[in-house]
Amino acid sequence: MFGAGLGGLEQVFVDYSEALRARGHDVVHLVAPRAMVIPRLEGLGFRYIETSNFNQYDVFAMWRIRRLLRSLSPDVVIAHGNRAINLVKPAAKSIAPLVAVNHSIRVGRTIGADFAIAINEDMRRRLIEAGQPEARVFKVFNMIRPPARTRPVKTLSSPPVIGAMGRFVPKKGFEKFIEALALLKSQGVSFKATLAGDGDLAPALKALASSQGLGEALRFPGWITDKEEFFRDIDIFCFTSNHDVCPLVLLEAFVYAKPVVLSDSPGPREISTDGVDSLLFPIDDATALAERIRRLIENPNFAQGLASAAQRKILDHHTIDKGGEQLDSIIRRVVAQGSERRR
Repeated sequence: MFGAGLGGLEQVFVDYSEALRARGHDVVHLVAPRAMVIPRLEGLGFRYIETSNFNQYDVFAMWRIRRLLRSLSPDVVIAHGNRAINLVKPAAKSIAPLVAVNHSIRVGRTIGADFAIAINEDMRRRLIEAGQPEARVFKVFNMIRPPARTRPVKTLSSPPVIGAMGRFVPKKGFEKFIEALALLKSQGVSFKATLAGDGDLAPALKALASSQGLGEALRFPGWITDKEEFFRDIDIFCFTSNHDVCPLVLLEAFVYAKPVVLSDSPGPREISTDGVDSLLFPIDDATALAERIRRLIENPNFAQGLASAAQRKILDHHTIDKGGEQLDSIIRRVVAQGSERRR
């Protein structure tokens, strides 16, 4: 994995490693020099090797990776993200089967890998339609570490605190979150709100909040390092992205037992049962978002029921332990098929 930052891609990279090690696999990591994920790997006691690359077409990096793979003699190589996939595909050829973990709807780089893992059903379908053999495409939804103790479902505060979190980029749809809050205020609904994160759109979002007259009703605390504290302090979580493959923050909101309103986009939709464990709203529809938030505020018992059902779903199906079972099965299948092809 050659991402330099510390976002969802990097978190999933670490999650896969933890899940596989827990089932007896020996995992060695190839990462970019000084990558922000390195301290996490060190803290977990993982072995890692730093190897540089200029871009996903760097032939010298491909040669260095191939030399490293020859020395490591792995049974399987797992590549996370388009850059790693593109560099490792030629490097791993005839050394070990490559499992490409596709983290976006751009599937072109993944096509041609020995096997592929899709994060959600929409992505799995895209991979097959683009030419990846269906029998070699697996689906593993993202996973989450459960908290040390199960968080109880709490009653809504008075006034309730409405929260959202993420990078301030166009696809996250935070302007719709702000517009929905303004609609609630115009309807006389009492609330407090928090929009956590940062990014290029920060000035525009703050200006929009000001122009909508939200004032002190909406806080912008910046990046959140203590997510447990963030979720403890809010009552309702809103996920407004117009496209996201499988957001970890959504799984976190569920596991912390928050009633959630989320956009009806492919990845999030797959984990939501509307009206049972969360509420869906049409993408980019601030009016519908406001209506669903108000529904939760006015029906606190209903909101608590959604939160409880969502928490059970995550703990039953989407923890690192559950995801590890899937990954272990996939890896063993890949190794077996790879051995058969070499005979």
